[in-house]
Amino acid sequence: MRLKDGTKIEIRPISPDDRDALAAGMDRLSVESRYRRFFAPVSKLSERQLDYLTQVDHHAHEALVALEAASGEGIGVARFVRVDEDTAEPAIVVVDDWQRRGVGTLLLESLAERAREEGIRRFVAPVLAENEGAIATFERLGDATLTPMGHEVELSVDLTEPARASSLLRELLRVAASGAVEPARSLWQLLLRRLPAQPGFGRAIVVGIDPSVRSQFAIDCAAELAARRELPVHVVAAHRLLLDDRAEIEADLAGAERRLANQGVEASTHLQRGDPALSILYVAVREGAGLIVLAGPPVDAPGLQSQMWDAVAHNAQCSVLIARERDTDR
Repeated sequence: MRLKDGTKIEIRPISPDDRDALAAGMDRLSVESRYRRFFAPVSKLSERQLDYLTQVDHHAHEALVALEAASGEGIGVARFVRVDEDTAEPAIVVVDDWQRRGVGTLLLESLAERAREEGIRRFVAPVLAENEGAIATFERLGDATLTPMGHEVELSVDLTEPARASSLLRELLRVAASGAVEPARSLWQLLLRRLPAQPGFGRAIVVGIDPSVRSQFAIDCAAELAARRELPVHVVAAHRLLLDDRAEIEADLAGAERRLANQGVEASTHLQRGDPALSILYVAVREGAGLIVLAGPPVDAPGLQSQMWDAVAHNAQCSVLIARERDTDR
């Protein structure tokens, strides 16, 4: 297939052999593009993430790669992850120097075709509840359903009418490129509401977890404090479609809930979409938490986790405890 400028590109399903190319492609994304696409300040992909992104089953999880035909160089990736029997959530990344040339449109159209072949009837995507302009755009287009879901509105695009779906998907791509379809962007807007701070420990304790052994120490700290004050604990994890395996995150949350229950603490779990910092702050505000507990990053490699936790610490409307296990970090 060809772009409008005549450049020939190839679109095909991803394979494990694309692992190195995918990792190298991160270097061709600007800091802004990385944040916009991954909902976090990601500089490189971990081994676990590369496994998830390249070892797909092409049914519940499909990924298509776009390559420049002449050089074979990777220029973009689009994927869907099934969230229900006939529903999937799409995502797309195009390297900076190929953006605004039509690559994303061709990828999305190819992705929609593959989705229909696998029995998927609609795509859903989160749009910020605060992004009134983006929501109004979709309402004018019609044939799209908008459902309030906490701090987001879920956009649903019907794929059973290919021509109509194509125009809606192109508009989805446009607002995504502008940053409108991005939960992380409401982080500061959420906090501008300036709700009253919770006194003491408030009505609950919130603990944010990630796939690391350090999270277990944070959970234990939250359990000890909650038990003393007879408070419930809300465990929060974030799912970023392009980076994380939802099944693994759900397993981590279930394990955290069991760990708290074994210590006699009432617990509930929250799997949020998008930016981890926003997810934690949103649940803390909603549940009236007076304390947020986070696992501290390793002393010798604070990295990106530290940046996310800094966002929580500097913007939370309650106390924040960074739980660092001394022996683990040395």
